[in-house]
Amino acid sequence: MPLPRSALLCAALCACAGGPPLSRLAPAGAHRDVDAARQAYTALPSPEAQLRLGEAEYRAGEDSAARATLRSLLATPGDVGDRASLYDAAAADHVGDLDAAHRGYAKWLAAHDDGAIRARLADVDRREADAAARAAIASERSLDAASLPDHTVGVTPLQMTGGDSTMSSLGYGLADLLITDLSRSAQIQVVDRVRTDAVLTELRLAGSGRVDSASAPRVGRLIGARRIVNGVVDATPGGRLTVSTRVADAARGTLVGQPVTEQTSLGDILDSEKALAFSLFTELGVTLTPAERAAVEQRPTRYLSAFLAYCKGSRAEAYGDYRTAHAYFAQAVLIDPGFRAAAARRQATAVASASSPNGASVAAAAAAPVTPGAVVDALNPSPAGSLGSFRDRGDATLRATTESKVPGSITIPVAVP
Repeated sequence: MPLPRSALLCAALCACAGGPPLSRLAPAGAHRDVDAARQAYTALPSPEAQLRLGEAEYRAGEDSAARATLRSLLATPGDVGDRASLYDAAAADHVGDLDAAHRGYAKWLAAHDDGAIRARLADVDRREADAAARAAIASERSLDAASLPDHTVGVTPLQMTGGDSTMSSLGYGLADLLITDLSRSAQIQVVDRVRTDAVLTELRLAGSGRVDSASAPRVGRLIGARRIVNGVVDATPGGRLTVSTRVADAARGTLVGQPVTEQTSLGDILDSEKALAFSLFTELGVTLTPAERAAVEQRPTRYLSAFLAYCKGSRAEAYGDYRTAHAYFAQAVLIDPGFRAAAARRQATAVASASSPNGASVAAAAAAPVTPGAVVDALNPSPAGSLGSFRDRGDATLRATTESKVPGSITIPVAVP
């Protein structure tokens, strides 16, 4: 019998350091703890004793009772209020109250650097985005794009044309980087990638990544963005790439400014993405502060191979294949341990995969160290199991060949400080 989602989430998160353990307990022990905590609270009422009772009820799977016990503690300052909000959020998460779960997890993260809870919040965000996408499509006729502020911007995956199939995910990774860079400006509000992915999935566009000039305004209305950035990556013979982006107005159905085009190569793609971002700021009428410009100039990774693995993870995540996405993000972290975006997505996709086939094994891997063997086991014999041919320009990189359990091997570049 498949494990319930709560148990799988615990496999992903209870071993992670940072905050109080949110794992459930076996029924016999859990109910004993609830009885003991209730007796202690009755004998000597205090916020701390009330908190312990709420925690015990949560661990016993008594989510409604836990929320009732913790409710009056949520506004309490300090550790008691933080912990009460966290356990109330976890209970709300289990019963499907996503708004309360979001608030509670966010409150905990405001005071604690906790990767496990950050991953839970990302999973809640994804489910909220799915619900919002369905609601937007159901009420599409009533949506008025003209009411959307001009400073709201969405970015869709760039369509890949030409080249071979190993390059098909490049447009997803480039869109991710553009979202991050455009978000550096305080003058525009960029729609979260998760919300855009959810709408494209509902529209059955995520599989191909096709958002063209005709469909872009509709996508903008559905994700709540007045401006929508879309484009094409064209791979030509000889290894050259032409990356073309444009900004559409969701209300008028017209282009904003001029199309932005970069001629580049795969080896220079990370530099070209920065040039695209700065050009898009110009087309959007945004003047960056020196601090914002410096933030945009920061590259997420020095390693092309790490970025290519990240692209494949982004594409798999857009498809809803969280198990494969988790493996590719793990590969990116293995290549570059300092690739923070990949590390965050690795943990978040482990939580999302907890309710999918083989979810228990992937969820448990979220807290485990990233090793070459684990990555190879996760990806092979996938048809996309190899990064293909590439060269990390200008980096002193060790290349370690790891044999898989099936014939053949892959070469993984490993960053060495």
